[in-house]
Amino acid sequence: MANADITLGQRLRDFRKSQGMTLADLSKVTGINVSSLSKIENGKTSVNFSTVLKIAEDLSLPITNLIGPVEDPTAGGRRAMTRNGEGRHFEHPRWNLETLCDDMVKKRNVWWKMLVKCRSAEEYGEFSRHPGEEFLLVLDGVMDLYTETYKPVRLEAGDSICFDSMTPHAYIAVSDERPLVLMSNTVSADTVEGFKPD
Repeated sequence: MANADITLGQRLRDFRKSQGMTLADLSKVTGINVSSLSKIENGKTSVNFSTVLKIAEDLSLPITNLIGPVEDPTAGGRRAMTRNGEGRHFEHPRWNLETLCDDMVKKRNVWWKMLVKCRSAEEYGEFSRHPGEEFLLVLDGVMDLYTETYKPVRLEAGDSICFDSMTPHAYIAVSDERPLVLMSNTVSADTVEGFKPD
């Protein structure tokens, strides 16, 4: 994750210490060995998106707590922009992601363009869940949103949905072409209070 690694490491260390955890404790929770965690915390190793996602899920943290800074209420006149195709790209078995507007720091949202890859709930595997809220707007194609609470919801181009991310959920491609989706992850205010970003 290039230049974001040092910030990720600082945040992971801050969270670990705020919970009174040692590196050994963190290793037991995440399944990542102590040496690798130490390198992550000190920005001495590159971390792929799948690893960041796993750490966030294992710690029941919104991924925005690790890679999306907390909003600064004193900041005004802010803006962020991403030229078409120029965001950072991450590949995952379930989706391909491109970060959007990540040049703006101290925010509570992370925005992505997501290409949905899985064709069934079985292929998706264990449903995702994490604190915060999730917003989806289908830009192209058709997808189903699966949750453990409701029947699958079909979303076509132009459709949007917002839901509590703690609801176990999965994104399933329906159209022949992989659906392209605008996604935003938002940290809830009560989650932010217990987190020290820098």
